Amino acid sequence: MEENTLDVPRDFLYDPNHYWVKVTGSTVKIGLTAYGQNIMGDILYLELVSAGTLVKKGEKVGSIESSKWVGTLLTPITGKVVGRNDEAEANPRLVNIDPYATGWLLLVEISDLGELAGLMNATIYEKWAGEQIIRERERYESY
Repeated sequence: MEENTLDVPRDFLYDPNHYWVKVTGSTVKIGLTAYGQNIMGDILYLELVSAGTLVKKGEKVGSIESSKWVGTLLTPITGKVVGRNDEAEANPRLVNIDPYATGWLLLVEISDLGELAGLMNATIYEKWAGEQIIRERERYESY
């Protein structure tokens, strides 16, 4: 892997907050990218909204605490939460160990399929995130 690229699943979509979206019909599975969870460090606590919750793109859908960060989880898609990963909530390390499979966060029934057009495909996300990594390295090297 080149230093300015990342290895991400090709059939997922991505947002600038390092969430991935796997589309299956009108439902999406949402999780944190490997890069996103790596920035956070070891995930120690995870709390997700309940199934049935209506959410809007950019809204809070949970809380997360890690070894480096405490904050909120945001949804990259508007819709109705139809499932949540109770296993990951009980064992948050799953998000670190297997972010693209057992570490997923939510299932959302999409309200507006047009929102998917605003997400990045794998190639664009890899390039974008790779540029972010380079900028961060340059910033720290300048100290």
